[in-house]
Amino acid sequence: FFRVRFWYSASSDSRFLIMPAVWEWEDDRGEWLPYDASDCKVLETAFLSKALALVTADLTFNSLNKFTYKYDFKKMTQTNEEFGTVRNLRRAELVDCAEDAGSGGVGDDIAYAVLVRTDSLKSPAKSPAPESTGKGRPRTAEEPAKADGASASKADESDEPPAKKPKPEPSPTQFTLAPVSASLVAAQVALGAQSCRKSKRGHGISDPHGRSCFDKMLYRERQLCGEWSVFYHSYSFAALLYEVQAAVAAVLFRFKSEYATLPRLLKEPFNEFPDAAPLLKAFPSFPERDHNARYRAVAICAPTSLLADDAEATPRAVFLAGYSCCDLSFMGVLEALLVSCGVPEAKKKSMAKAIIQLSAKHGLDVSQFGSTRCHSGRAGHMLQIFVKRNLVNRYLYAALPYGVPDKKRPDLEKHLEGPGPIQGQVRIVVNPSVFMRGGAVRMYVYSADETFHKNRPAYQKEMTELLKPVIGSPEVRTAAAEGIYGGKVPSWFIADDYEQRQRPAADPAAASSTPTSP
Repeated sequence: FFRVRFWYSASSDSRFLIMPAVWEWEDDRGEWLPYDASDCKVLETAFLSKALALVTADLTFNSLNKFTYKYDFKKMTQTNEEFGTVRNLRRAELVDCAEDAGSGGVGDDIAYAVLVRTDSLKSPAKSPAPESTGKGRPRTAEEPAKADGASASKADESDEPPAKKPKPEPSPTQFTLAPVSASLVAAQVALGAQSCRKSKRGHGISDPHGRSCFDKMLYRERQLCGEWSVFYHSYSFAALLYEVQAAVAAVLFRFKSEYATLPRLLKEPFNEFPDAAPLLKAFPSFPERDHNARYRAVAICAPTSLLADDAEATPRAVFLAGYSCCDLSFMGVLEALLVSCGVPEAKKKSMAKAIIQLSAKHGLDVSQFGSTRCHSGRAGHMLQIFVKRNLVNRYLYAALPYGVPDKKRPDLEKHLEGPGPIQGQVRIVVNPSVFMRGGAVRMYVYSADETFHKNRPAYQKEMTELLKPVIGSPEVRTAAAEGIYGGKVPSWFIADDYEQRQRPAADPAAASSTPTSP
């Protein structure tokens, strides 16, 4: 057997029970593919009963043919009794963090849910740390770039240190960023897609929908490789939380939620860690390393390649599988998130119930919220994250397991600009002030369940319409923005912004002010 690190957390009123193993079979290409979660449960139950073999026809992939299969737990084989086809079988043990804390690739989304549930995101209020560009560093995405020859603003002329007089955060629609040089763009286009550099490996996914998703991801890599570096964040349990955050950001801040989810929305934790530099500085003080609550509140794990096998939770291995769970309730997590995002306490339960019903209607797996599983049983999701090349070193760092900085890749930007092969993990500080800006970050989400994948744009549209009456009024919008931004509304925020953009434009030119898609 081999071990795959997994972890769980428990609170006083809920317990996270994770299936102890995932079962996989070897296809004709030598690729190991996971069984459906319910089939894993059948195999695991038989295996733990000390049975030498299991003979059954009750398997999800066998619902139409009803062939009889024999699973030999001594030889670790699967045999089709009708045709005699034999396939190799293996069991991947899952290790919880109390015994052997994982490296961060699997379980990021569960960790975030635990943080929301226990209010760990509400860290003590602190003044925003200065985000000095430093000598030779690219301009941060949270600073408005100056045009050549433009005079400095009054804030720029001030003699006071930035920490005492921070610059106001520019609105998402006012955001500008120094362009990537034309020579660098040309060189990157010549090198091609990041995941394919010096790599002859294909994704090897035979499932038609999975193959379509991976082909699309590689296509987008080829399209955007000139100006953008790409990263892949896998998640499952926190899908609904990410979706709600995206919808709230769409209502309040014009985030283009039809394209992607939003891993983090609450701003207060980013006052302490606005980018990678202060997080790296604080990292030696975290005995739990990347499992530290303050760390989890701002950062996620991601591989730098869609195809490489070096990350512990490779995109190819986890996309279709999802994660198995039972007796798991995130209802309290969802309600806490809704209140943090401006939903009145009296309406949190009814709103949570309506969101879960809407999610189930469109095919999202909401079994962890006490509702239905997705039809396919595939609860995995992949967030494809493109970051402007001249922002990579600002908001990311190269990492080893547990989030330990990788000293072999000290300049991540240079590594990702190279001829390859590109591989290794990173940690991303997902500051929503940056991630809600299409000029700095572009994201696309892919879901393993084909029904939800196709329904998602309509689902997000209905979700925003559901939230609009609750957090769309000027008074509630302001309170929601204060909650999200830790008590202080950003200077660019307009209380009736959402209502204004819902009204018909007075003339055709006015309608063109809607920000471009990420």
